[in-house]
Amino acid sequence: PRLHGMFGRRAGSLPDYRYSDAMKQSGLIWTEQTLDAYLAATQDFMPGTKMYGGLAIPQDRADLIAWLKQQAGSTP
Repeated sequence: PRLHGMFGRRAGSLPDYRYSDAMKQSGLIWTEQTLDAYLAATQDFMPGTKMYGGLAIPQDRADLIAWLKQQAGSTP
């Protein structure tokens, strides 16, 4: 899915991407905190999602989230 403007957007909400039912029905809003929790252990955080694995090292997640905010934009 497009990542531009992802922060503050409801997970699974873009019409042009085939999300898992788990993602579409999650009601999750992407924030730094929810993305960090999701990336730490995707299947534990949201069973049934298409993404497997995650990033175990907290600094790796922080670096990725900072990069995403810089590249994809964030809510004001």
